[in-house]
Amino acid sequence: MTTNILTRITRTSVLGACAAALALPMAGIGSPAQAAEPDFQVPFPCVETWNASTWSGHNPAKSVDFQHSPAEGWKVFASAPGTVSEVRDLGNSSYGKYIVIDHGDGWQTLYAHLKSFEVSEGDTVDNETFIGRVGNTGGSQGAHLHYEQKYNGAVVESDFVTGEPVYPYGDKSLARTSDCPSDPGQQ
Repeated sequence: MTTNILTRITRTSVLGACAAALALPMAGIGSPAQAAEPDFQVPFPCVETWNASTWSGHNPAKSVDFQHSPAEGWKVFASAPGTVSEVRDLGNSSYGKYIVIDHGDGWQTLYAHLKSFEVSEGDTVDNETFIGRVGNTGGSQGAHLHYEQKYNGAVVESDFVTGEPVYPYGDKSLARTSDCPSDPGQQ
């Protein structure tokens, strides 16, 4: 009988320890933490204010469309330091001309509907690097910059060091407030 009690206590202890170990990642203990987000800047010079539009049903969700009048041909700058991982032209569909910058630790930014490219794959950029010009390529219905911040491949709500929230959905006026490009000229 003593052996039965010890066996039950041992089984209960082992089962309890297993259950606790399985619960740790669900509680955020023992699971990898999200990498620190880069200090993302609004992708335009300090002297410009752009309308950042977000809405339910935007594809992909949580992406931002930057609009300005006029917009076509205006310079776009990297939001944070990184390495250019993609420079693509999809023609008259989807993003059209777009650039992806890898910022490390799972973070990326995407800049789409560009008129032109000023960087190539493999280039190292900082947050003052001129990367392209706003355009109306792909499935765009007018000149604007389609912008995404991604973490581990998923589009997340864009967040900028200006401290001005982009969400909840709607239109927000945003401008870069620091790390100003030395040559912000547009043409």
